Parts: sequence; C-alpha cells; structure tokens
Amino acid sequence: MKKTLLRYAVGVCIFSHEAFSQEIFTVDHMKHYLTEENPYIYTAVGRQYIDAARIQSAEGGFDTKLSVAYDQKEYPISTGEFSDISFSKPTENGTEFIVGYRRAEGIQEYNNIKTGSEGELRVGVKVPVFSLLNDMNERKYTLEAAKINATRSAFESQNNLRNLYTHIVTSYYQLLYYSEVLKLEKKLLHKATKRNRFIEKRVSSGDLADVAILESKQQIINREQRVLTTKNNYSQALQLFLNYLNLSKKEFELRYVLPSLKMLKSEKILFQNAITQALTHRPDIKALDSQRTKLDLDTTYNSVSAYPKLNLFAYGVHDIQYGEGIKVGLQFDIPLERRSYKGKMIEIQKGMSQIEEEKHRLLLELKTNLSNLMYSLDIINQNIEFGEKETKIVETLEEAENKKYEVGSSDLFQINQREIRTLEVKKKQLEYYLNALVIQQEIKKEMGESMTL
Repeated sequence: MKKTLLRYAVGVCIFSHEAFSQEIFTVDHMKHYLTEENPYIYTAVGRQYIDAARIQSAEGGFDTKLSVAYDQKEYPISTGEFSDISFSKPTENGTEFIVGYRRAEGIQEYNNIKTGSEGELRVGVKVPVFSLLNDMNERKYTLEAAKINATRSAFESQNNLRNLYTHIVTSYYQLLYYSEVLKLEKKLLHKATKRNRFIEKRVSSGDLADVAILESKQQIINREQRVLTTKNNYSQALQLFLNYLNLSKKEFELRYVLPSLKMLKSEKILFQNAITQALTHRPDIKALDSQRTKLDLDTTYNSVSAYPKLNLFAYGVHDIQYGEGIKVGLQFDIPLERRSYKGKMIEIQKGMSQIEEEKHRLLLELKTNLSNLMYSLDIINQNIEFGEKETKIVETLEEAENKKYEVGSSDLFQINQREIRTLEVKKKQLEYYLNALVIQQEIKKEMGESMTL
C-alpha cells in the first residue's frame, strides 16, 4: 500500500513539474525559432548573401595580375626566343601600372622586340584620360554596382521578412482562435453528456418517455462530430504554424501552452504616425531608393562614353646590356554617332521616371490601405463591445431555458437551440477578436514592422 501511494505521489510530482514548467507561448517566443537555420527564413533572405558575395568578386578586378609568356622557335631560316614575366596593378581611378622583365633574341614572330642577351627591366603606366577626369571606369563601375545591388538585395530580403512575419503571426492568431473554438465545442458536448445523465434518471423514474434518451444521444453524437471537425481544424492550424517555426508538435506541446485569444490586447495606432513610420521603415521604399542610386551610377558611367576613349601610356626600360629607353603612345577611339551614349541616357531617364511613379503608387496604396484597415479595426472594436452585451444576453436566455427544462416547461429541441445560439455568439465574438488582431498586424506590416535576425 505504501509503495502504491509512493508511486502515485511521484507521478503527481512529475505531472505537476511538467505542467508548471510549460510557458505561455507568445509572439516574442517566435523570435527564438525564426533564425537563419529556419528554411522559411533563409529562403526569404538568402539572395542578399549571394549579392553580398558578388562584391568580393567585383573587387577581384583590382587584383594584382602576374603574367608569364615564353616561346621558342626554330624555323628553317629563322630562330628566336622570347620570355616575359610581369606584374600589373589597376587602381580605382583607372590608371594601370606594370613592372616586369623580358628577354627577346633572334627574330620574333609576333613582335619586333629585341633586347640584349641579359634582357631588360621595364616599368610602365597606362592612363585612361577621360575616365580619370570623370572619376569613373569599368572596374570601379562594376564594384560600385555590386555594392548597390547588395544593398538593394538586403532591403528586398527585409521586405520578404516583413511579409513572412505577418503570415506567421497571423497563423499564430488563427491557431489561438481554433484553440478557443475547440474549448467551446467541448463545453457544448459536456453540457449534452451532463444533461443525458439527468434525462436517464427522469426516464427511470417515469417522468420522461424513453424517446427522450434517443433524442439526447442524437444531440451527443452531433456534438461529438462538431468536436472532431474543430479538432481537425485546430490540428491543421497547429501544424501550419509549427512548420513556420521548424518545430515538432511533440516538442511544442511539451514546452508551451497557448494563451487565450482575448488576453492579447489591441494597440492604439494613429494614422499620421503610421504614415511617418512607414516612410522611415518600409524596406520596399528603401529598395526603390537603391534603384535610383544605381541609375545615378549608370549616369556617371555613361557620361564617360560621351568623350573619346583616350588612353595614354608610357614605358621606361633598362636593358641590362645596353642601358635605358622609353616608349610613349596613345590610343584614341570614338563612335561618331554616339547612339550607345544617347540610348543609355534615354534608358536611364525612363528608369528614373518609373521609379518615381512606383514610389508614388506605393505611397497612394499605403495611405489607402492604412485608412481602410484603421476604419475596419474601429468597426470591429465596436462589434466587440456589442458582442460582449449579446453574449451576456444569450447566456442569460440559455440559463433560463435550462431552468424551464428542469421543471418540464421546455424540451430538448428548445434547449439545444439556445445552447447552439450561445456557442455561435461566442464564436462570432472570437472571430471579432481574431480579425482585430489580424488587422492590427496588417497595419504594422504597412508601417514596415518586421523581425531582425
């Protein structure tokens, strides 16, 4: 007997420990699971890491380059040997420096270079004149474009997170809604089973006909079906929500319990404050600003093509056997029609116009959406107040109907109608709470609220 009591006590302690160790799961708890290890999160932000890596790739255009060349020929009437090793280093302003050693003997096949038997050292510089004056060249453009694209990609990732976060929070609210509805349906079933025991006693005493038991059992079956349907809805809502968290049902139920939907309070948000915050925080608006920055860069780079392509170069050599020498030169190239330059300018101008119109459209939609959402939230809050009054009325009517039934002045049909009506009113009230929270989250999304990783 003592062992049995001891096992019972241990079991109670374990159960109590598990019950008290569970936490109420709130929106803040989500952030522990919404990390880059979560596939939904990484899918939303992965692009920004790809574009960030492209910055390093673009920086490779400024790498020091080692070049080595060697050839030796022995033709029937000519022989020759050529070897060359050099380092070249481009700079951000477009100037390129070169230093190296070469040796050429005999008749060269692809150049007319000839050196002493010990070869020569050379140092040179290549200057793209108009690129230098405009502080823009292809390598610098590629790097700056990669940085701007990475910034825009980061804003787009934040926008993906903004939308995803709203989906996740909404699914959480829907889960709480079905949890509350399931409690209501179970309570409705409990009323029927409790009343069935009362009916069985009345039938046994001869106060009610046997058919009353059949009617009662039919009500129980109907309500059991309602519970099963609601359980299915709850289970699907739970699984959808846990998918977002990348969390198993077993682990979730072991660690957490769900709060009541009515515990979550709505927040007061002012329209003008919402507009101001949206303009400051909306990542999709910031992404448009990045696109405009990219077009400014395109304008600067395109302006170089308005001038001739003029490269000046100079090389100094020191032949180990014969002494010093120099070489200077220039390359000049200009497209006469300049259609590429003119066409690019039109493209940039149209792009700027499109960005401005896109931003204007976003602002119009923002104001319209916030206005509609806030109006809807106000209507729902009024419905919640009316719903509380209606709930008290239907509960009073149900209680009165139960008393009438107990004294025999009502029947199962009437009391069933009252109980179903009470449930529907309470369910409607839960829908108001759900819609209020969902709309509130939509307002926050419009304001640019998201999560940080």
